[in-house]
Amino acid sequence: MRAEPVSDTPCLTLGEGPVWDAGAQSLHWIGIPDRRVLTLHRPSGRLAVLELEVTPGTLMLAAEGRPVLATERGFELLDTATGRTEVLAAVEADRPERRMNDGKRDPYGRPVAGTMQRAEPRQPGALYRLEADGSVRAILDGLAIPNGLAWPEPDRLWHIDTPTRRIELYEYPEHGPVGRRIRSLDVSHLPGMPDGMTLDGSGNLWVAFWDGGAVHCLSPEGRLLDTVEVPVPRSTSCAFGGPELDTLYITTARSGELPFSGALFAVTVPGVRGRA
Repeated sequence: MRAEPVSDTPCLTLGEGPVWDAGAQSLHWIGIPDRRVLTLHRPSGRLAVLELEVTPGTLMLAAEGRPVLATERGFELLDTATGRTEVLAAVEADRPERRMNDGKRDPYGRPVAGTMQRAEPRQPGALYRLEADGSVRAILDGLAIPNGLAWPEPDRLWHIDTPTRRIELYEYPEHGPVGRRIRSLDVSHLPGMPDGMTLDGSGNLWVAFWDGGAVHCLSPEGRLLDTVEVPVPRSTSCAFGGPELDTLYITTARSGELPFSGALFAVTVPGVRGRA
């Protein structure tokens, strides 16, 4: 299979964090250094672009109300009418050399996102969770580039620390830090570095590979099941969307002057559906 660029979507420096909004039939994604939130309304093809005053790491749909961003300042509410943000909770406010990166809402509705160094050498970051009472808790530390969160069950968390080239399955208690590591998938035999990730309805992992020009589908045991080729090298993340959740949307980052690098791509995956 080969993904194709979605027409009329811009090429970003670093596109990331696609999330499907079933209620609005829209896909949201971000440009990190571009400081943008983009929304593609699938039925009309209309594209909306919000300019931000902060650097986002990811966007998460709130259970109710406005979306939540993980940014260079912490967890923030986004006003989708103006692009303005309001800090809910600061994260590593004393570390301006760091920013928040990939994240998602956990099965209990709480935003979770990691922190990373903006430049080399990378000092270890951590995975943070915004608790229901508004406090922030570090739940997993020692991470270089935290990416690819996915929960196959409420008490299990898949997570990627990109430079390790491994995908780890952890216990995930409802309260407290991330628990013991259950399984580790070594993907160093695949070209590139594992970045963002999503799960399909069968629990298989769809992983975007930075400098790999592909999204690979892996079973929970690590067996390679399928590959979607992306015609630019820097695939960053992916999410299933569309009315039947059978369209895999793929974000990318710019790579030199290659046509469509940094664009949004999509492919229909026969016989596969995402998770509602």
